[in-house]
Amino acid sequence: MSTFPSEETASTVAKIAQILRRRNETISVSEAACGGLLSAYLVSVPGASQWFHGGTLVYSLKSKLKLSGWSEADIISYTGPSEKVALRLARTLRIELGSTYVISETGVAGPVEEGADKTVFANEDVGKVYLGISTPEGEKSKTFKTGSVDRSANMQEFAQRGLEFFLEELEKIDNKENGAASCEESSTKKHKA
Repeated sequence: MSTFPSEETASTVAKIAQILRRRNETISVSEAACGGLLSAYLVSVPGASQWFHGGTLVYSLKSKLKLSGWSEADIISYTGPSEKVALRLARTLRIELGSTYVISETGVAGPVEEGADKTVFANEDVGKVYLGISTPEGEKSKTFKTGSVDRSANMQEFAQRGLEFFLEELEKIDNKENGAASCEESSTKKHKA
């Protein structure tokens, strides 16, 4: 029997949870190609309700319209997954749920079926995910390509890469603030001496 989540993912989520708990901050997710795996990975940690607000699974254009604040014009002009779309999903959900942070992803897990409408997706898009993060300090995005056409493997890899990207950004924020706090503490000690 396999372990859920994998040891690598569990380790990443544990680090995220530890930092969010210590900082008394929260996270939400907006997912598309992962199909809910980001949320599932995050709530696999006991006590996740302290720092996980929830998320949206906006797999179809209709769900983007109803759950992500998109207009009919947005749907008509949609040309497929992109960093711009990922950032918009993150930004909108952060406003809606009031979370400190939001991770979003949109991509093509694959495979693209023959005869399918290729105006949005092409076979070269398979395995590509666009990640977005919205924070109080701003927004970041990243594109990642797995090189695989295996749908299930891509979904898992997309979620893992999203968590790793978020952890990197969270650690930067945490280190920056801890560094500033350490400098203030050192400065205070010097003045007391």
